[in-house]
Amino acid sequence: DVGAISWFATHNTSITNKNTLISPDNKGYAAYSWEHDHEDVRYLDNTPGFVAAFPNTNAGDMSPNLNLKPGSGPTENEFDNARIIGERQSTKAREIYRTATTPLTGSVDSRLVYVDMENVTVGGAFTPDGKEHRTCPAVVGASTLAGSVEDGPAIPGFTEGMRNPVSHIIDALKVDTPSWLASCQYPKASLVPTGLLSNLYPVTPRILPLQIVKIGRLHLVAGPGEFTITAGLRVRRTVAEQLGVPVGDVLLQGYANAYSQYVTTPEEYDAQQYEGGSTLYGRYTLPAYQQEFAKVAASLRAGTAIGRGTAPPDESGRQFTLQTGVVYDNPPMARSFGDVLTGPAASYERGGTATVEFVTGHPKNNLRRGGTFLEVQRLVDGRWVRVLDDGDWQTTYRWTRVNGLTGTSKATITWSID
Repeated sequence: DVGAISWFATHNTSITNKNTLISPDNKGYAAYSWEHDHEDVRYLDNTPGFVAAFPNTNAGDMSPNLNLKPGSGPTENEFDNARIIGERQSTKAREIYRTATTPLTGSVDSRLVYVDMENVTVGGAFTPDGKEHRTCPAVVGASTLAGSVEDGPAIPGFTEGMRNPVSHIIDALKVDTPSWLASCQYPKASLVPTGLLSNLYPVTPRILPLQIVKIGRLHLVAGPGEFTITAGLRVRRTVAEQLGVPVGDVLLQGYANAYSQYVTTPEEYDAQQYEGGSTLYGRYTLPAYQQEFAKVAASLRAGTAIGRGTAPPDESGRQFTLQTGVVYDNPPMARSFGDVLTGPAASYERGGTATVEFVTGHPKNNLRRGGTFLEVQRLVDGRWVRVLDDGDWQTTYRWTRVNGLTGTSKATITWSID
């Protein structure tokens, strides 16, 4: 066996937005723990071996913060939480993997279409009241800026469930939402009508890719957003009905091919929590997805071609960044880059922590793609062998600007020894 893929719905927000380290969060730890467990994975030296993938599904309203506050649950340590939540996913995935008996056999096929999600007429077969409705040009709701109770607040002055905008903040943005759009998006408190601004500059997407991939009996519905648990279930049921397969053979692959914020049910949309405020195309966004995915599923089942529609424009030439480059770097006086500021101890006990500090420049000078910022090596038969690098859970690389005026920096490397 060369690998395993395990879909489970949860946000990668065990580690809070105050973290400044590059981190794969709980799903990254799930993959790491499985790939480094030598009971399941056998490889020599650093030869790539078993690949464990943990993609997300319809995790729009599923938080790993079990105590319903950022960085809390099951412990009060965010890094421990990422490890524990990751272990739970990895442990269950391995249990299923070891007991699996049904081969994934059959044909491989797929369909992909592009849909203008701001202009979908949704038939009554997919709407709650059985009447025809339309989606709307995208609007970011006021409660979007509130963030969420469980995963972290965003901007003070905004709260989940807002239906009436905070007027002085809205006035400061100098963005007017016409009454027809506010009515279409009701009961959302409009913050920014991004769909109207996108003619000037693409703020939020309008044309989105909808895809279904068939791998034997497994059908992956690729949705370009964060579908809530119930929204994802409704899509799965719609697609399963069209395909004539059990709903258990249909999975929603979220965050796929594009990103258009959240997708809630009409009932969830009415509550205008963070997820509803972030559902761009109005109350009937989910019914529109159900209708359009049903068309894709029908084509896949019949083996017929389906028109792809108009692909979104290539906006790569218009992208910009607010990130600055490295202005300048200097070593401290009487020092050189690479000098050791704090050396390691002669020896350590198991369970201890080794810490070293070096004179360094800004890490943006070289992002070490395909490489690493640190290695822990062991002397084996007269040869130094790498056993850990900056991708391992036990190691940490922190960069600190010591003096912004003189451009001096240091790198602090820690190794928590098993």
